[in-house]
Amino acid sequence: MATHIPPTLSPDAIDTLTELTLILTKFRAAQASARSAGAVGPSSSSTNPSHGPNSSNNAPISTPAPGAVTGTTPLPIPTTSNPNATTAGSFSAKDLPQATDNLKHKLQRARQAVLTLPDIGRTITQQEKEIAELEERKRKQVAMLAKIRDEGLQFARLEQSRRDEEGERMMVE
Repeated sequence: MATHIPPTLSPDAIDTLTELTLILTKFRAAQASARSAGAVGPSSSSTNPSHGPNSSNNAPISTPAPGAVTGTTPLPIPTTSNPNATTAGSFSAKDLPQATDNLKHKLQRARQAVLTLPDIGRTITQQEKEIAELEERKRKQVAMLAKIRDEGLQFARLEQSRRDEEGERMMVE
């Protein structure tokens, strides 16, 4: 039973990991640049309490080089070739809803495409029943093929013995 898959349900149409990785990479790079900008700027205890004398975190903040791997997602290498690209410094948490719109739309289209597939509303019990029926049908077909093979072999043996008998009769004559 062949199932027609809608063209909107291709792997490229539902690839969300790539887009999510790009969004997270931009966001992480923006956070890293914001941390480094905060570390370079004035750091008196009144304006930045996390770097004051009573702070438990007196270690300097190190920012990885662009393109370096931090955790599981590589940081982007800044380029100016794409005019639509968001620069790392201007990407903030407020930009996340807009950045994820395409991802949400892609998931909505994939959900709609899945709903158009045939038999999507069938229950597991119905599917298991059909599987059992198909397995029984396969078992019967295998048994029939074995029976046909055996009858064919029997016919071939009878035919061979008939030829052998005819050959012996011709030699006797």
